[in-house]
Amino acid sequence: MSLNRSEYHNQIHYYLALLIAFSLPFAKLTPVFIILMIANWVIEGDLKNKFLHILHNKLALLFISFYIIHLLGLLYTQNLNSGLFDIQVKLSLLIFPVIFSSKPFDESKTRIIGMMLIIGGIIASTIMLSRSIYLLYSNGENTFFYQTFSIFLHPSYLSMYLNISISWILISISQNNLPKKQNRYLILVILLFSVVIILLASKSGIFTLTLTFLLFLSYLILYKKNYKMGAIVLIGFVGILFFVFHYFPFTSKRITQLTEAFENKDIKNNEVVESTSMRMLIWKASNSVIKNNFALGVGTGDSKDELIKEYKKRDMTYAVSSNLNAHNAFYQVFISLGVGGFLLLCLNLLIPLLSSLKNKNFFYLSFILILTFNFLSESMLECQAGTMFFGFFNSLLCFYKPKQ
Repeated sequence: MSLNRSEYHNQIHYYLALLIAFSLPFAKLTPVFIILMIANWVIEGDLKNKFLHILHNKLALLFISFYIIHLLGLLYTQNLNSGLFDIQVKLSLLIFPVIFSSKPFDESKTRIIGMMLIIGGIIASTIMLSRSIYLLYSNGENTFFYQTFSIFLHPSYLSMYLNISISWILISISQNNLPKKQNRYLILVILLFSVVIILLASKSGIFTLTLTFLLFLSYLILYKKNYKMGAIVLIGFVGILFFVFHYFPFTSKRITQLTEAFENKDIKNNEVVESTSMRMLIWKASNSVIKNNFALGVGTGDSKDELIKEYKKRDMTYAVSSNLNAHNAFYQVFISLGVGGFLLLCLNLLIPLLSSLKNKNFFYLSFILILTFNFLSESMLECQAGTMFFGFFNSLLCFYKPKQ
């Protein structure tokens, strides 16, 4: 049976969404698939009705307004080239709310698209582990740690992808809508992702993983009264931690550095290199820049320039030489766009959070919570790995059509 024109475009739209979700852990070809999705959306036509759908969708307008305020920030930025680059990086925050609010998927397709992220994560994790094992046995090179291990993405971003994948798998298992045989395979995937997250040695990633397991464990024991499964989850997680921390001391050292950074009260700005201590100094510098530019910020392209000036005043030599950003998405937006931009970012997270709670959409809820937690320690919206992931899945999960 031949497809009509509308069905043909719907199929292309769906397959491109699958490819985008799958390719995100590799950071390859995703922009190409996004361009093809835009082209398909435009060529399909019916643009008048599509824009009417967008205009009548308050959440779509909220998401789009966050991009528009960055455009407005170009009007008073000094570093226009940097501002234009930032606008390009954040295009996904405009594209996906426009496309998915006017052309949403149903619930079953949305879940399959989410599954493609998990499959992409499995393949990426397998490739990284295989590569490190090969290098260890071929020439004795140990690449089982942090950036030497994460060959596709920065460890913090890949850890976030895998943590969200784990949360979705745990939610699916807890809802008892999968065969028991399939649950066993999914538990193996959770074990794989947990080991990879610990090897990636992202502090926020490891803390997110720990919190995810503790919340799920509490749910199993206190709510479901499933003590057997709770014991299995607890033993499995403790076993993973013991194995990795015993055989991979680099990860253990990074966690130790985190606690030492909070305990160390005598930090000398020009000597700090350790990431947590550096973040604490960066956030103090960010507070100063915000205080002097509270209302409108410094402009879309000037945030890093103003931070560098503040680093130099404070003799933060490593931060200057490394050209570091605010390492916090909320600080970064506040510096660039002032209190309006900061509040708009908060609303972009808070309103979907409340909506997902009201609708008991636990997949979207876990996505927002984990993303927000990672925003606290990384400027996740300053590179495409963050904006593509946030723009794509935030709009996908927000605008999908649930089963009646």
